[in-house]
Amino acid sequence: MLLNVIITDAVEFSPMQFCILNTGFAFYMYTHSITYIANVMNTKPRILIVDDERLNIKVLSDLLKSNYKIMAAINGKQALKAARGENPPDLVLLDIMMPEMDGYEVCRQLKADTLTKDIPIMFVTAMGEEEDETKGLALGAVDYITKPVVPAVVEARVRSHVALRRNMLELEDAYKLIESQKTRMQGELDVGHKIQMSMLRQDSPFYPDRKEFSLAATIVPAREVGGDLYDFFFIDPDRLCLCIGDVSGKGVPAALFMAVSKTLIKSRALSDGSPASVMTFVNDSLCEGNEACMFVTLFFAVLNIKTGELVYSNAGHNPPNIKKANGDVILLPERHGMVSGAMEGMVYGESSVTLESGDILVTFTDGVTEAMDPEGNLYSERRLEGLLASEQLVDSVTINAAVFDDVKKFEQGAGQADDITLLSLLYRGYTPTSTDGSFSMTIKNDLSELPGFLDAFELFADEKQLSMAVACNLGVAFDELLTNTISYGYEDGEQREIDITVDIHADHVTVVLCDDAAPFNPFTREDPDTTSSLDEREIGGLGIHLVKKLMDEVGYERKVNQNVLTLTKRI
Repeated sequence: MLLNVIITDAVEFSPMQFCILNTGFAFYMYTHSITYIANVMNTKPRILIVDDERLNIKVLSDLLKSNYKIMAAINGKQALKAARGENPPDLVLLDIMMPEMDGYEVCRQLKADTLTKDIPIMFVTAMGEEEDETKGLALGAVDYITKPVVPAVVEARVRSHVALRRNMLELEDAYKLIESQKTRMQGELDVGHKIQMSMLRQDSPFYPDRKEFSLAATIVPAREVGGDLYDFFFIDPDRLCLCIGDVSGKGVPAALFMAVSKTLIKSRALSDGSPASVMTFVNDSLCEGNEACMFVTLFFAVLNIKTGELVYSNAGHNPPNIKKANGDVILLPERHGMVSGAMEGMVYGESSVTLESGDILVTFTDGVTEAMDPEGNLYSERRLEGLLASEQLVDSVTINAAVFDDVKKFEQGAGQADDITLLSLLYRGYTPTSTDGSFSMTIKNDLSELPGFLDAFELFADEKQLSMAVACNLGVAFDELLTNTISYGYEDGEQREIDITVDIHADHVTVVLCDDAAPFNPFTREDPDTTSSLDEREIGGLGIHLVKKLMDEVGYERKVNQNVLTLTKRI
């Protein structure tokens, strides 16, 4: 049949199960990471395409061959032989309707064979009935795509399932090594400490070229391997993410759980700038298969470097402090949900505060406030706030050092009972250059709104001395994209809003259009044949084609029920 594909997660890997593996995994990760990356991660994944139509094989092969090594089979017998061979595929793209042995039977036999049961299968099929998809998934497929396929969708799903397959292979290799390393417990604990430290950035000073802020991070585990974490990274030139957390327990399981949590946060945040959404996703991911009942407290925030706006979500973590430029110390008391990983289905909220020049955000784990002296008294939030109020503490580095020194002084040699972690940020404010500038506007999904928006953009472009050619090109793009969205994107007739943001940088202009219309990527439409006559040419598509020609880069993402179009124009 012509282009029938099912993609299946043949094996689902739970982050919790990964984290409770014994300490041998820590030793494996440290001693074998370079070898593994070189031998596995840097080799092209193998994709087995099974279809009795050679044209279908060619279409999928042409789509995927630049990133994958392609294997092909024209019937079920060849498919089984290839899957059981010396170099099995990382993913099978399987048609259903084939002579002699259909795709369902191929899937059943692959899943019944211990050698091939973990290979993910992706059905690509013209059979689009609900019962067909249900049958395929019941046999072990992880996904189901009906023909005709959308190339971008196929590429995205193949990429996702290949990544899962590679992770599974890595874990299987790790588990085998674990069994042979049980007698090396202490050595592995030492290696685990090195792993944890290597996962946490310590290349201070961080971002020395950024004058708008300074960051300081301090971590001192109570044992060889702790469960505290911190991270910071940019999701675009103007937004910095900050995260700090505390995993339940200690030792290698906590360190590995920490690594999984940190990875989930960053991978989600890079495509989703909402702290509430990130926290909701991370919680559901950590809850999956959480038989060990592990959890992590988390504070995650996104700082807009230009405006100082800090949007944050707190999952059961210690409320951070802000030391204001005038010396006052305020608390961010909101907790937007319980600890992450404890209960599936939690929906987290978020709050915001605006940092002013000279303000210092101080985040920490409970190893600070719950440190104990020999009599069992706690260090406490009150003592920490009193210390932060000191006039001498005017930057993030001195604050971290002073807090750690004061905690050790308070303990009086009683010994560190928990990990001590601090992540502090001094916000200095943003000073725009003469060419920089931002423009944002929200319009209703009504064509009558367009003239007013275009007039406002023209005034902004004149004020920032944007060249007429660039401004005109952007105006054409706005007119085309917004007209399409308003005219065809909303079927319910209700009034909605479209957000438009323009950022001018030294050498380029970035435009972001956000709407909650029906999901649609206009840039995937095939370009019209401009060489044919008007009578022969297919109607439509010229406007989008013009936008792609006028812009240097175009992009589309579906984020949290919104279409997000990104345009870049060099200046």
